Amino acid sequence: MKYLNDSKPLPKKEIKTILFDKVGLETYNEKEKNFAKVIVDNGSESYYIGTYQNMPYDPLGAYSRREIYADTKMHRVSKNTFDFYIMYLKSNNSIYMTKAQRGFLND
Repeated sequence: MKYLNDSKPLPKKEIKTILFDKVGLETYNEKEKNFAKVIVDNGSESYYIGTYQNMPYDPLGAYSRREIYADTKMHRVSKNTFDFYIMYLKSNNSIYMTKAQRGFLND
């Protein structure tokens, strides 16, 4: 039983989630529609973007008026693809969406 008494407490896992809205800004409201997120788990980061029909969701595209009804899912991507997607949300420049789609297919 001496092993139980001498043990050190386990370090606490800190998980932080950063959500992004339709225009690429951080949000703190989980009820709001989120298009991207970053999960920080003890220093390691995981990047996710919203997808619809297994492609990055375009909030300005054909399904933009149906975003409430669209069955979007978060899909894990690389940091490069995530950055292109956030740049698209912020600037509405379609070249960034094209690069994000290419990166998504290569992930």
